[in-house]
Amino acid sequence: MTKPTISSYLRDHIDDIGKKKEPGPYITISRQWGCDGYGLGQLLIDKLNERDDENRWKLYYKELLKQLGEDTGLTEEILEKERLSKPSLLKDFLRGLKKNGIPDGYEIRNNITMMVRTVAFDGHAVIIGQGGTAATADLANGLSVRVEAPRDWRVARICRRDKLEKSVALAKIEEIEKSRLHLRKIYEQQNSREPAFNLVFDNATFSNDVIVEMIIKAMEEKGLVPKADES
Repeated sequence: MTKPTISSYLRDHIDDIGKKKEPGPYITISRQWGCDGYGLGQLLIDKLNERDDENRWKLYYKELLKQLGEDTGLTEEILEKERLSKPSLLKDFLRGLKKNGIPDGYEIRNNITMMVRTVAFDGHAVIIGQGGTAATADLANGLSVRVEAPRDWRVARICRRDKLEKSVALAKIEEIEKSRLHLRKIYEQQNSREPAFNLVFDNATFSNDVIVEMIIKAMEEKGLVPKADES
C-alpha cells in the first residue's frame, strides 16, 4: 500500500481539523547547523508518548520536504536548493523558457508553511526546522525552541558524525550558514516577536536528556501537556 502524502492526509482529515476550536499542542525546534535535531526530536516524541495513552505525538523532520517532493514529482535536493535561493529575474526568465515546472523558492516556502501550520493546528506535532517557528508565530498552544552551540563544538561534532577533517567541517558550516542568511531574513519578517523563541538551549552545555526534560517542564507550565502528577 502506498504511504499517503501529507497532502492526501490533509484532504482526508480536513473536516476533523476544521472542527478544532484551537490549534495544537505543538512544538517547533529551530537549530544551528551542527546541533542535534533528529535525535533530540525523537527523544522528545518518545518521552511525550510515554505520557500519552493514545501515542498521538508525531515528529516532522524532513517529511514535509520529502512529501512535497512526492506531490510535485521533484527531488528533495531541488526543492531544498530552491527554498534557500534568492529571487532572480534571470532564473525566473529561464524557468519560464524551459517550462520545467520547478516552483520558485517563494512558492516552495509557502507550500511548506501551509503544511507546517496545518500539522501544528492538527496538534501533537514536533516540527524540526522548515521555518516552523515563523510559520506558526500567530498560532496559540505551541512552544518554540532554539538549539545553538559554539562553532568549535559544532565543528567537532560534525567531524565525529561525518568523519571529516576539521577544515572541511568548518568550510561546510560556513557554506550552509551563508546559504541560510537570505532565508533567516525572510523568517524574521514573518516572526517579528522578540525574543523570537520561547526557549534557547546551548547544545554544548546540556545533553538531549536534559533539554527534553526542560522542554516538557515548560510544556507543563504552558498547559500543553498535563503535569506529571496529574497524568
